[in-house]
Amino acid sequence: MSLQTKLNEYKAIFEKKAPGGVLERMHRATDDLRNSGILERALKTGDKAPHFALENAENKMVRSEDILSQRFMILTFYRGRW
Repeated sequence: MSLQTKLNEYKAIFEKKAPGGVLERMHRATDDLRNSGILERALKTGDKAPHFALENAENKMVRSEDILSQRFMILTFYRGRW
């Protein structure tokens, strides 16, 4: 089973169980993002990310350039508590 198929299944299950009004607000927010032009400004597959510096879990600044000069880097985003 492909990842997209699995994601589509999860989405269908969520949409069946979503409380009233939640789904409408989510779709409206998604449409607002699409209409904002953000997709045209987002990095595309194969694009190189700009260099950046962020604090790590130990509150130390780390630079993407430094990491990439030594090894591959995986960057994840955590949106926090919903």
